[in-house]
Amino acid sequence: MEKDRYSISEVSRCFGVPISTLRYYDDLGLLPSPGRKGNVRHYGHAELRRLALIQRLHHRGLVSLADTAALISERPAADEPSGRAVLTASIETIRARIEDLRTAQELLEHLLTCPRTDPVRDCAELRVELDKAVEEGLGELDE
Repeated sequence: MEKDRYSISEVSRCFGVPISTLRYYDDLGLLPSPGRKGNVRHYGHAELRRLALIQRLHHRGLVSLADTAALISERPAADEPSGRAVLTASIETIRARIEDLRTAQELLEHLLTCPRTDPVRDCAELRVELDKAVEEGLGELDE
């Protein structure tokens, strides 16, 4: 049989979130104020569902904590972007990260199959790529 309320230490353990993070979320208003038994915070199903949403959005790196707050806020501030704008921007960020990861994967796969004895130090293809990166980086100084 499920309990109706769970202590902050139980929630911390079950959800893999430090107690300090739960308190921080409470302070930020991300989680509704939990009930208390004495000095111990106790969370119900609604709070746990909200925590699961925060984990899916923020902990998995999908959106920033500020954007998570904007998305789940009951009363968003007038100067905050709309939920759809936050989601659109987050999707673009994820697309860029995916592209970066694909590029990194291609490099690692190349190094793994490079015929050089020490591909990290001796690969001509990698050297060309690194020289290009250095030129681009130093180009920032000229601007």
